[in-house]
Amino acid sequence: MDKPSIDRKKLLSYVDVNRQFSLTINGNKVELHFFPNSPEAVQHFPDGSQVEHIMYGELVGETIYFLEFVTRSSLGETRTKLEGADDPVMEWLKYVD
Repeated sequence: MDKPSIDRKKLLSYVDVNRQFSLTINGNKVELHFFPNSPEAVQHFPDGSQVEHIMYGELVGETIYFLEFVTRSSLGETRTKLEGADDPVMEWLKYVD
């Protein structure tokens, strides 16, 4: 599948030590929630309200493939279908150890 991907165990370990993330796997459906909370990010919150990023994916074997990236804020919701394994929205996956 030509989508951004990561090994399930690697992502579980990463989420375990990075509390601004939460991961739900239900069958083969995956939801990864991220709440940015660094001082740099907080300065850019619209209306000073929390922003949430949700990455939807699919578990195939031991690999999670991400299909869609959603941002929710006080300004509303934006949805982006991820295109190709190197989609820049998910570039951060390459740095997860």
